[in-house]
Amino acid sequence: MHILCISLTGKNSQGARAIQMAKVLKALQMQGVYVTFITGRNERLQDFDTDAGNIISLEALYPKRTGFLHRITDSARKLVGGLVPKHEKYTQLAIREALNVVNKEKVDCLFTCSNPVSSQVAGLAVARETGLPWMASFSDPKPSTMLPPPYGGGIKKYMPKVYTRYIREVLKSCDEIHMPTRICLELMEDYYNVPVTDKSIVIPPIGETTYEPETNTYKKHIVHLGSTSRRLSKAFLQGVRTFYATHPTTGYQLLFVGKHFRRTAAAIKKYRLHKLVRSAPHVTHKEALTMVNSAIGTLILEADMPYSHALPSKFAEAAFSGTPILAVCPARSAVKEYLDTFGGGIAVTHRPEEIAGGLEKIFNNTPEEISRMAEEQKALAAKFSYQETGNRYQTVFARLTG
Repeated sequence: MHILCISLTGKNSQGARAIQMAKVLKALQMQGVYVTFITGRNERLQDFDTDAGNIISLEALYPKRTGFLHRITDSARKLVGGLVPKHEKYTQLAIREALNVVNKEKVDCLFTCSNPVSSQVAGLAVARETGLPWMASFSDPKPSTMLPPPYGGGIKKYMPKVYTRYIREVLKSCDEIHMPTRICLELMEDYYNVPVTDKSIVIPPIGETTYEPETNTYKKHIVHLGSTSRRLSKAFLQGVRTFYATHPTTGYQLLFVGKHFRRTAAAIKKYRLHKLVRSAPHVTHKEALTMVNSAIGTLILEADMPYSHALPSKFAEAAFSGTPILAVCPARSAVKEYLDTFGGGIAVTHRPEEIAGGLEKIFNNTPEEISRMAEEQKALAAKFSYQETGNRYQTVFARLTG
């Protein structure tokens, strides 16, 4: 089977979405699928088997031109692309390269993955031109204005109409829609008033990860990886303060690693927690995994909202760490459902007393209880393995191609 995949990741080629896309490609190749992958740039493709696939990097084929006139031209193209996504430079290049592949080789199925949305716009044009069966994958609901606060705000609330016409056409035209949670699909269906239930599938992110050998550096830390923007709630900080008020000499700390660490540090200082909670700058993915593997626990922090639409890839990765997971999330959350079903950690809501209790269970647990959670994580981790997720993707493609 030959799958043509379009995922136009660009400058954020080290981000979570680029990492996850590289894992999906590896999972497909493990299922014996040949993949032609068209991307802007993705530097996480070290495991891609070039004997069982081909990478077409648009940045490598069409490098950015220098000079004043070229900068003016590129700026004009970006403006046009923002207003009419089909005419965005990389969208046009992706369509051209995809049609070249289809004309030269036998392709069985088309697979498009956001972010960015231009990946889906390119897929729409290629599917209409070729008639290939098509699965469109969305990592999150688009536009974000359909999400409850604290999401859906900022400058993006003035821009959604640019893309909604194209996304509606994608939902109508594609043969299969993939998203990581059922809530995501329900939100998209309600917002666009397009029935998607009968042609949709929920496949979680891939978490399977090779961890470095343990160190003792973070044995007294619960580690949170990634941005805390929108996630670091007042209730969470109050819960942390409640815990440390009753355990002033515990010696344990929370460690936040990633973007916005200065903003996190300011919030910590405001609540007089700077001696007990630390923040640190962004590190490489490999270094981040080592931190989690050697910590006493992993913190998954979701925003304080009525429900969570997401299933963070860092939760899937944490399932392979062998250390207990403390998830602070809404009562309606895929993360909570997984932990309630399989174990391997504790899920609490954004109530200070619950958060304090969760910290108590991680920091002051018995060795036997920690071992029990680690054992439970094996069943949890199986849901996010290359084999499990790759098999589910391959089953969809086999059905679409008959």
